[in-house]
Amino acid sequence: MDRRGFLLGLAGALGAGVAAGAMLSPAQATVLGQLKDLTPEDALGDAAVEAAGTTPDGTPVESTQYWGPPGAYRRQRRRRRRRVCGWRRDRWGRPVRRCWYVWR
Repeated sequence: MDRRGFLLGLAGALGAGVAAGAMLSPAQATVLGQLKDLTPEDALGDAAVEAAGTTPDGTPVESTQYWGPPGAYRRQRRRRRRRVCGWRRDRWGRPVRRCWYVWR
């Protein structure tokens, strides 16, 4: 028996089992009834404003702003591929023209 094929098949069967288990588990999301009672912060007291910044189990929610990966907003310089040629000697000493591409 081919060991590599056996191990690859075993790993594939295990991966398929894990994927099937993940797909069949139910998704848990916030119940819409919890979101219907949202009011503006002006109408709430201080205790209600502090409670609004937490999840139902009491974990505080942090407010963040995502700006993307570092350097995502820098101007990208357009690079062009350029063909460069030169003369080289082959293995018998004759001059031969060789060309290659460089990025400029």
